[in-house]
Amino acid sequence: MKAWINDKEFEFQEGETILHAAKRLGIFIPTLCAYLPLNHTPGTCRVCLVEVTDDRGRGQIVTACTTPLTNGMRVQTRTKRIREMQRWQVAWIFSDHDQDCASCSRHGNCELQDVALYVGLQHNSCNGRFTEKRPLDWSANGLVRDANKCIRCYRCVEVCRQVQGVSALTMDNIGNECGVGIAGAKLWADSAKCVQCGQCSLVCPTGALSEKDQTEVALDWFSDPEIKTVVAFAPAVRVTLGDAFQAAPGTNLEKR
Repeated sequence: MKAWINDKEFEFQEGETILHAAKRLGIFIPTLCAYLPLNHTPGTCRVCLVEVTDDRGRGQIVTACTTPLTNGMRVQTRTKRIREMQRWQVAWIFSDHDQDCASCSRHGNCELQDVALYVGLQHNSCNGRFTEKRPLDWSANGLVRDANKCIRCYRCVEVCRQVQGVSALTMDNIGNECGVGIAGAKLWADSAKCVQCGQCSLVCPTGALSEKDQTEVALDWFSDPEIKTVVAFAPAVRVTLGDAFQAAPGTNLEKR
């Protein structure tokens, strides 16, 4: 079967979505909720909008992550109409998003900022329209949960369930108060399931879930003459460090 994306012809297998095909062809379609390594395409962010025309000439706007290709389909990803709709969608995502970007753990590496720039969002009139306060949770030893930065993409819920098999995270409440929550508990420290593996913070596109940064605490300890500090590498570091140097998985880089 054949289809076209931005007038580029290609072949596809039945069931393949527009987003999967575009990724395979190297055609960028912005998205905030989709996470293809887990086949996670909930369509909640509504940013991956494209304009499609079927083999009968009927056109409509659809989400690329949830729409399977059909034979003869023609897809356009960058029309004026599409770009305008994407800008409005991202603008509304910002309407209840905590925009204290300078202190955010994702500052400089934020998918929401990147997508906003890509779709050409400027002078956002929706900023701060809805400011219901959602939980800020520092109770856990290694992770921080700031639901005010959650965009309800469900990536964290999916990775906790699929990769770790734990299901320690959920989405709490509805409407503007909806945000990432802890299954069966109000505070992260009270979770009976979470083991603080950090997988959720790796897939979070914003700063809703992040590692707890204790750099300042450590620096205070180092400078305190009354405290004797002992530093040691965690056992995993000597192995995971190899990822940065393209070493074979599992290689021990100690003393190298």
